[in-house]
Amino acid sequence: MHVLKRSDEKSIFIEQKIPKLSIAEKQKTIFKPISFKGIGLHTGNKVSMTLNPAPINTGIIFRIIKKQEKINIKAHYSNVKSTQLCTLLSDNTGVHNISTVEHILSALHGLEIDNVYIDLDSNEVPVCDGSSLVFVDLLKKNGVQSQSHFKNFIKIKKIIEVQDNEKIARVSPFDQTLITCSVEYQHKCIGKQSISIIQTPEIYETQICSARTFGFLKDVNKLKNKGLILGGSLDNAIVLGETKVLNKDGLRFSDEFVRHKVLDFIGDISLAGYKILGSFFTSHSGHELNLKLLKEIFSSKENWELVSSN
Repeated sequence: MHVLKRSDEKSIFIEQKIPKLSIAEKQKTIFKPISFKGIGLHTGNKVSMTLNPAPINTGIIFRIIKKQEKINIKAHYSNVKSTQLCTLLSDNTGVHNISTVEHILSALHGLEIDNVYIDLDSNEVPVCDGSSLVFVDLLKKNGVQSQSHFKNFIKIKKIIEVQDNEKIARVSPFDQTLITCSVEYQHKCIGKQSISIIQTPEIYETQICSARTFGFLKDVNKLKNKGLILGGSLDNAIVLGETKVLNKDGLRFSDEFVRHKVLDFIGDISLAGYKILGSFFTSHSGHELNLKLLKEIFSSKENWELVSSN
């Protein structure tokens, strides 16, 4: 695999031989518990989070630990309660929720880990550096283990598209998971950017997981007045002033912004419960439209089928 740069260096395309779907892939969980500590991006609360191995066919379950009580919330699109600047999940009662789940879900889905319990002592996942790099590094060091049952996949059978004015999210039949994403912002540090990747653990680790969330300095006070980004700082987000990036170390990629959109997208589509085989295209998309695409996919059995890797 290698990267080709056009004259417009903000558009970078990943060229690789398309890998074939491995036959008889087994489900995976983590080898042993992994703990993280940090703060929530929006709440500003201190958070302790521990990932634990889970049995076959569990999927990803968030467990909020409160005194002697454990509140279980499954990572599934039907449990999404809000998509305002993050993806927020709620339990069946609608009383308990867990927010900013997209980065840890992206890390697990990107590394093809199927079954995990995520225990938290607060209601938001720690933001770390604003990407999923910390999660990926610790998951790689910890290791994963194969389980006794085979993986299932969602195979797309027809073209499905949702739109909201200029925003588009679409998926077409394809034998792998191909993600093409484009963004455009009226800021000299962003402009137009696009990227296309085949979703594999190797490509996710080297090309996507270190891309950080971003925001604009002019919006900070307005968002904080709404009770958002209370834990935000230059340590956990790219912040853009009127003409430049304010982070002293600059960008990790010239197109870090569109790469982070792919990171978020992978976290959101993981809420299908299985990896989706299809060719995705998004333009100006975000959490809300990503969720609408998932709902549209599962609105009819004519759109998809469940297939086993066996």
